[in-house]
Amino acid sequence: KRVITNDAGSNWFNMKPAAMTEDLKKDIALIRSRNYLDPKRFYKSSDPTGKFVQVGTVIEGPTEFFSSRLTKKQRRGNLVDEIMADPASADYAKNKYKRMQQEQTAKSLQRRRGRRGGRK
Repeated sequence: KRVITNDAGSNWFNMKPAAMTEDLKKDIALIRSRNYLDPKRFYKSSDPTGKFVQVGTVIEGPTEFFSSRLTKKQRRGNLVDEIMADPASADYAKNKYKRMQQEQTAKSLQRRRGRRGGRK
């Protein structure tokens, strides 16, 4: 018989299941949709998220002081806030939204013209 435990097992250091807060749910949804944030980058598809999730903080080394370090002003409480504060991703989202709006407007105009049969 198998004993059902409430942890991930000894190979995963007996990790306990995380409490699903709203911030954690938003972060997981953002990670799942990361293909849409940067279309020029390929991400391998992943399995659906299980109940064992942990969030950590990356501590930069001293060699990354000027190259890839976030300042205190740029740091946010969670992943969603950091992405929304990034100007490059905000510009991409604005342009993408504007392009989608233009396409929808063009489709609706074509549909309206088609219903009228070309008459004015």
